[in-house]
Amino acid sequence: MTLTQLAHELNLSIATISRALNRPTVVAAPTRQRVLAVVHRHGYIPNGTKRALRTQQTRTIGVVVSDIRNTFFASVVKAVDDVARANGYTVLICNADEDRAKEEAALQLLLDRKVSGVINCSTGANLELLRTFQQSGAVLVDLDRESGLEHVDTVIVDNERGAALAVEHLVGLKHRTIATIAGPQHLSNARGRLAGLRKTLHKFGIPIGKRYIQIGDFKQDSGYHSAKRLLSRKDRPTAIFSANIEMTAGLVAYVREAGIAVPKELSIVSFDDAFWTRYIDPPLTVIAQPMEAMGKCAMELLLARLRGGKPPQTQVFAPELIVRGSTATLRDA
Repeated sequence: MTLTQLAHELNLSIATISRALNRPTVVAAPTRQRVLAVVHRHGYIPNGTKRALRTQQTRTIGVVVSDIRNTFFASVVKAVDDVARANGYTVLICNADEDRAKEEAALQLLLDRKVSGVINCSTGANLELLRTFQQSGAVLVDLDRESGLEHVDTVIVDNERGAALAVEHLVGLKHRTIATIAGPQHLSNARGRLAGLRKTLHKFGIPIGKRYIQIGDFKQDSGYHSAKRLLSRKDRPTAIFSANIEMTAGLVAYVREAGIAVPKELSIVSFDDAFWTRYIDPPLTVIAQPMEAMGKCAMELLLARLRGGKPPQTQVFAPELIVRGSTATLRDA
């Protein structure tokens, strides 16, 4: 099928279809979804890509990260690239910026480029697109978040256990008013972290009301505004568990702006570690993920699938509590 035929079927201009495929953020969501649905149904690939790939097999791996600014992904991608290069593959990196439309555009780009496989940190892209990827013969590996796709290798951390470690640590320090800045609940890792917090508080008989649960978007600004809402209350919490490092940066920014002493007035635990967390004052207590090991594992699973390896499997890594200076025993307990 040609671009002209697509335009005729959709009753849209060629320019609109091109923008929907290459610049999706400038096209209305309903129009973009119509275009993608027809593209996926017909398996459309741009003519230039067909010509370029007709006589050769790519040795390219795509990596779609949800937020390229997040230091978690810097470590993961470095490990992926090391393994890929050692096996004669090149890595293409796409940034979804925690945006479903951008993730879909990145996947479409990688599909057009006929990559051998993709390591994907999903922001919630539609499953039909992911299934189209599988049907194309490319290998998919879910990293950090579960897309919901069947028969796919998955590399994640035990998110519930990580949140449990954070809460157990805070409860051990006599905190009973514990709040959280949680991630977007359409993502599996965010759901796991919030579920782990709730289950562990329930185990200790500590209630958590809705007023102490803020839902962010895994970005810094949402951490700042969530912290402001939590800490502007008269009955403000004595401890906060932040569900990722970007939101923690926003939390720290607000705490400093408001002049709240950490850990004297507020204890903080962050899910994720970053190089800067040990150098601020006070250094942050964190739930660390084995980032390099997760990236290495994802690439090795992808290579095994390309070579006709074992059936798809899920690798769950253990998180680690690293206690630093941002948590302390509650003085009033």
